[in-house]
Amino acid sequence: MLDFLIKGVRIIDGNPNKSYIGDIGILEDKIITKELNNVKYKELIDGSGKIICPGFIDVHSHDDFKVVTDKRILHNLCQGITTMIVGNCGFGVSPYLSAKEQMSSLYKVSKLDEVWNNFSEYFDLLDRYPTSINVGVLIGHHTIRRNSLNLIDKIYPTEDELKKMINLVEEGMEAGCLGFSTGLVYEPGRNSKTEEIIEITKPIKKYEGVYVSHMRNEAEGLFDSINETANIGINNQLRVEISHLKSVGKDNWGKSEKALSMIDDFSEKGLDIHADQYPYTARSTMLKALLLNGTFDDSNTNSPMGKSESKDVLLCSVPGDKSIEGKTLEDIQEIYDLPTEETVKKLLSEISDKILVAAFGMNENDVRNIMKHPRVMIGTDGIDVGSKPHPRAWGTYPRIFDEYVKNKKILNFEEAIYKMTKMPAKKFNIKSRGEIKENYYADLVIFDPEKIKDNSTFTDPKKTPTGIEYIFVNGKKAMEHNKETKVFSGKTIKNN
Repeated sequence: MLDFLIKGVRIIDGNPNKSYIGDIGILEDKIITKELNNVKYKELIDGSGKIICPGFIDVHSHDDFKVVTDKRILHNLCQGITTMIVGNCGFGVSPYLSAKEQMSSLYKVSKLDEVWNNFSEYFDLLDRYPTSINVGVLIGHHTIRRNSLNLIDKIYPTEDELKKMINLVEEGMEAGCLGFSTGLVYEPGRNSKTEEIIEITKPIKKYEGVYVSHMRNEAEGLFDSINETANIGINNQLRVEISHLKSVGKDNWGKSEKALSMIDDFSEKGLDIHADQYPYTARSTMLKALLLNGTFDDSNTNSPMGKSESKDVLLCSVPGDKSIEGKTLEDIQEIYDLPTEETVKKLLSEISDKILVAAFGMNENDVRNIMKHPRVMIGTDGIDVGSKPHPRAWGTYPRIFDEYVKNKKILNFEEAIYKMTKMPAKKFNIKSRGEIKENYYADLVIFDPEKIKDNSTFTDPKKTPTGIEYIFVNGKKAMEHNKETKVFSGKTIKNN
């Protein structure tokens, strides 16, 4: 007897081919596609007028600590995400003390009942206290550098320090991590040279891990950064993923075409290289990072994070003064009566040096060009902190459907779903997920194609989407008609 039978539903199975009408069964944690005529079931779901597809795989999450403090992970679950990969941009979760210190630049790390000494213990904790969705893990460069170097801002680690980092990478991959990430525009990774990254990523090859990079420069130096990222992969014969591909700053608008052409060239030469993207023209990052990278320095024409005007920088999370969350940097500038850069310095020194912002600076045409490219998948880069987080944390996937499938027709449903499911599953070697196939794990989303819509905005970001009828995680009903069931059936996703 099946647990669920979904009848007469439009099936988009994760491949970019045509959809079809059919029935899908769920038995325990697996998908059943065969011999469904006259089958018995515990619950029948009428799929008429709906689409069923694999659960979305978010390749770019920063919920490393949130998964052990808030099992609901509602901002991800509500938009159809059934698997997320944490440890991005170099912000890794182990070793614990270094991870806590590093992650505190993004958000306040809550006091935990249990801590971990290594990746194996982190996985064990997730296995004992599962969340609402599946979790895969990347090793973060910042974290292991902070743990291994006596001075984290030094450029060249000693031989012993390098060996410590390599050992931590070995330990993480052996425990089951999916790969290794860098954030070469942030502290302390920005101090490292390419040669360091090449050395410490050598161990991930034998585990078929992925090298994932928030590149060193996403503005004037975009092309050089793509070359650096690709060459790290070539040196160690690694699969490569460029995080949140973009071209930031008005002077750099239009560079997406050449950037994508470079990715194509590397692919044709044999490198397994992809990128991910979120569907917005604003990024979310730390105000301190923008300052350090010259975003507000008019004399600096080579800002690795590009330029943003003060009116286009929104304060998302301001520890110590929540009253100014949701205001623009221009609003604060008027209060302080100071130039932009001096306003930023005053905020960081007198209010908090851990302010998160959403900063506009990308061009919509570049967003569309990148989205259409066959080697680009979808990721949220979501950070659900503060009262006004970037809306991508709550709305990325429904926004793709509403804005870029239905309204702008950049993709069709089949293409979009492929970029959210099978493509990331194949890239990160996630077995038996990302497709609707017999005996694959029953991570499934059922939605109304006419009604699906993101409701998260920059002024009111913590609003759940509409149009998603059911979400299943490992065969368990995690959400029904936009209400969470608080069934925590997520599993750890490991490379072995």
